[in-house]
Amino acid sequence: MFRPTLILFLLVPAAASIASAQQADRPAAIDIPNGQAIFLLRCAKCHGSRGEGVNAPITIAGPNIQAEHNAGDVMMAMEVGPSHMPKFPYLLSISEMNAVADYVANDLAVIPLSGGNLGEGGRLFRIYCAACHRTAARGGALGYVGVNAPDLTNKSAALIAGAIRWGPGPMPSFPASVINEEQLVSIVQYVRFVQHPPSPGGSPLHWYGPVAEGFVAWVVVFMVIGVTGWIERGGKG
Repeated sequence: MFRPTLILFLLVPAAASIASAQQADRPAAIDIPNGQAIFLLRCAKCHGSRGEGVNAPITIAGPNIQAEHNAGDVMMAMEVGPSHMPKFPYLLSISEMNAVADYVANDLAVIPLSGGNLGEGGRLFRIYCAACHRTAARGGALGYVGVNAPDLTNKSAALIAGAIRWGPGPMPSFPASVINEEQLVSIVQYVRFVQHPPSPGGSPLHWYGPVAEGFVAWVVVFMVIGVTGWIERGGKG
């Protein structure tokens, strides 16, 4: 006849083995990377702790990313390393880069990029931006500075909006007290329209503007007149 102590001695190992098996069947806890902590460690030195952008004495350290609402674009930038930005696949895992991209797009992106008025954006661009970037946003040389205003035709909307607030290099910054959020979005909308304008047909000459296109048109007209006169004088034979 078994004693109670002997029964307990037999049951305790069995219960322990069952508990161990149940714990083995449970999925392991997923360690989710902290996107904010990684950003402050790896990215804030160039982009600022709030994504406001940082200017270095010699070169532009890192642009403002407060208008970057697309986590995929952030992920691509981390993978490719545009300009002088390093490629982070050598430093971070995929899950860590995803955490940083989500943090940038969901927490740091405070500049809206929706709405805006195209006509108002064109007017504001001519007031604040065209003196350096030209009306067609093709950029140009800046007198007494020794640098060129960049061409905006290949810049993303997020980079343009961030640059307006940030003021990279010799460009002045435009805070909300000068250009409010709605006006900023309107300017970005105008630049995006200029980047992909509707074609009226013919050869646009890379959209250099009516002066350049008109000059080429007059050259062609005089060439046609000259050839016509030469034919009329019998030069053809």
